[in-house]
Amino acid sequence: MVFDQASGDTHFLDALAFELLELADSQPLEVEPLSRLLFDDAPTLQDGEAEFRVHSALRHLQALGLLHEQLS
Repeated sequence: MVFDQASGDTHFLDALAFELLELADSQPLEVEPLSRLLFDDAPTLQDGEAEFRVHSALRHLQALGLLHEQLS
């Protein structure tokens, strides 16, 4: 759960979105490197699935107004 002081909204985030939000403070929002970092030990994912999940979660965070950095 994340409270956005600017809007006064409380957002319930899944584990991936929460971890990405924390990582956004320490590194650029690049989908491929973040996917490797977060899903490198998940060999059951299909090709491109990790990138899709990360990209979708980052877009969701942007839509909520919790991320303002551009995706690369």
